[in-house]
Amino acid sequence: MSTRRSHRHRSLAVIVSMSTTLIAGCSAAAGESPPPAGAAAVVAGAPTRTDADVRFSQEMISHHRQTIQLAELAADRSTDTYVRELAEKIKQSESADIELMSGWLRSWKVEVPAGNDHAAHEMPGMLSATQISSLKRRSGSDFDTLWLGVLGKHLGSGVQMAEIVVALGQHGPTGDLARKMAAEQRARISEITERLA
Repeated sequence: MSTRRSHRHRSLAVIVSMSTTLIAGCSAAAGESPPPAGAAAVVAGAPTRTDADVRFSQEMISHHRQTIQLAELAADRSTDTYVRELAEKIKQSESADIELMSGWLRSWKVEVPAGNDHAAHEMPGMLSATQISSLKRRSGSDFDTLWLGVLGKHLGSGVQMAEIVVALGQHGPTGDLARKMAAEQRARISEITERLA
């Protein structure tokens, strides 16, 4: 090998070495390390979520808990088969929703609302203590009429919450649940309106 070619090879090796060092230094300065193979695909495929998704789960858990509280009042106060059956359906479906949303919040490292969260009663669409007390003092057809009216308004606020997260959220499963909730609640509101007509 000629002296000129040998010199050229050594120069190329020095340049490659310096370039590698420079690139590594820039990455370290930026606080970045090269992602492992396949990492970008995992991130890209993971469900994203926004503050709207988190807020929906937190607020809807509290909203559902109050709906279940309403349903439980019907057990020993209502004399209407429709009211009692509707109350039972609500307890089952909304308890399942609460478990699902609580799981999402825990996976996002976000606090699940406590069952005795009094601040939740200040949310729009939540029933006041006075309304709950009024229901507790009634029974029979008097209870049924008031209960259906109160429940219809309460479900209406739930539909509004669902519509907001469908518009603003990005978490696919949350959007799917919200759309399902809105469809079910609209159907129930329609039934309630017909029975109260």
